[in-house]
Amino acid sequence: MRRPNFVIFVTDQQRAEHLGCYGDPTLRTPNLDGLAAEGVRFERFHVATPICQPNRACLVTGQQPSVNGVRQNGIPLDLDSVTFADVLRDAGYNTGYIGKAHFQNVTDIAAPERRQKGKGEPLPDALGHSLRRQRTGDAYRWEVRRRWADNPDLKLPTPYYGFDHVRLCIGHGDQVEGHYTAWLRARRADSERLRGPANALPDAGITAPQCWRTALPEADYPTRYVAEQACDFLERQQADTPFALVVSFPDPHHPFTPPGRYWSMYDPDDVVLPPNAGESVAGIPGLPASALTAYRWGQDEPDSHWPLTLSERQIREIIALNYGSISMIDDAVGEVMTRLEALGLNDDTVVAFTSDHGDYMGDHGTVLKLGLHFQSVVRVPLIWRDPHAPGAGGCVSRRLGSAIDLAPTLLQRAGLRIPIGMQGRDLFDGAPADPVLIEDAGIEVFRDGDAERGITTLVTDEWRLSLFEGALGGELYHLAEDPHETRNLWADPDSQPHKASLLECLARRMAELRDKRLSASARA
Repeated sequence: MRRPNFVIFVTDQQRAEHLGCYGDPTLRTPNLDGLAAEGVRFERFHVATPICQPNRACLVTGQQPSVNGVRQNGIPLDLDSVTFADVLRDAGYNTGYIGKAHFQNVTDIAAPERRQKGKGEPLPDALGHSLRRQRTGDAYRWEVRRRWADNPDLKLPTPYYGFDHVRLCIGHGDQVEGHYTAWLRARRADSERLRGPANALPDAGITAPQCWRTALPEADYPTRYVAEQACDFLERQQADTPFALVVSFPDPHHPFTPPGRYWSMYDPDDVVLPPNAGESVAGIPGLPASALTAYRWGQDEPDSHWPLTLSERQIREIIALNYGSISMIDDAVGEVMTRLEALGLNDDTVVAFTSDHGDYMGDHGTVLKLGLHFQSVVRVPLIWRDPHAPGAGGCVSRRLGSAIDLAPTLLQRAGLRIPIGMQGRDLFDGAPADPVLIEDAGIEVFRDGDAERGITTLVTDEWRLSLFEGALGGELYHLAEDPHETRNLWADPDSQPHKASLLECLARRMAELRDKRLSASARA
């Protein structure tokens, strides 16, 4: 039997509800809704960590951050890592990656200096680390955005984490670089005068931060480039060789700059806000002061990556623009699917759609990411359309799933063995699902490399429990009764038996997901 092809669509920073098929009453996503109608829509798919670089590493390695080592933004994925692309490639697949990868660092801005444990002094020499190789050097600089802006003709060595054909998009909004840079400059000699807030078209109606009406036309926008390059890859495939293609859009991540008609496609007044939009994070009882650090930073730096607490009007503006970006992505998905059909590849291709993490998008009066592990941030869409799965069309699965499950699911569908040390499970194995473990180094590592402010979360069928490193207190939400996470039951007397059971479950899950990559070479 011929092995299936795979096309995996990935967006950046998209909460699960922001699709028509997930129940959004305003957003129009007919192409993605069509995939869901032909396949399975997962309601309970979660990240393994709620931030870009680490969770992307989890998606391709099938490993928790504590195992693949990418515990925070700024730590590249080890070049020795085995990804699902490596396994597929070794089995004879053509492998391609178009768009945002973020397997390596995208800036060369120095990270906070690490210190000697307990002394607060700089590390004395190269042996100050307990691991000699720190994933630095030229081999780990291929996604630095500035390098591509300076030299768009860089030659990326392949295979790159198992992908033989790679076309990178680095950055967000209309400020993307990478292979896209050379493509854009070849089309537009004036491209640098069309990008960024300084070159934006006037629009007096938008007051929210990190929003500008780009002067870059739709035809030259990164989403358009990703679709074009994906179609080009499909055109090059041979009938006798299976392929796996990741199509990764830099949007709808902030800044919010949907081009052309997508800028005004949605009216902020038509946006339906989340039911907890008026429930401030600061009003949640039982939280340590350190849990609110991210939101304080957001108030001080509204143009950065920290979560922003905004007025209702500004939230509506951002959601409307976010919708525009998602609708453009939906059109791009439709274009790729049309090409797949025209080439006669549709009936042999499994298609998946997911995102690397979510976005508050109004939850608790906030937008963007980081901070607490609300469902809006840790739960993401997953659509799986398999033309050879009879009776699956239009199914909705409430099975718990994690980012670490994507790689094993792909490999099992291809009829391949899961590598030793890959921790996830096939989402279709029929066995009871595991609770989801979410690991997060915490926001303070961005300013203090030794900060001990991590968050560890367990998500079960009915509950979410979170522990804060270095602080007392925690979070406990009965998701079955409180899906919008407004009642923290951590100190609730009636909930203590549930908390004790969940703490034991968390300990067991952490034990199960210990590092098993190395195999013994002898009995002793």
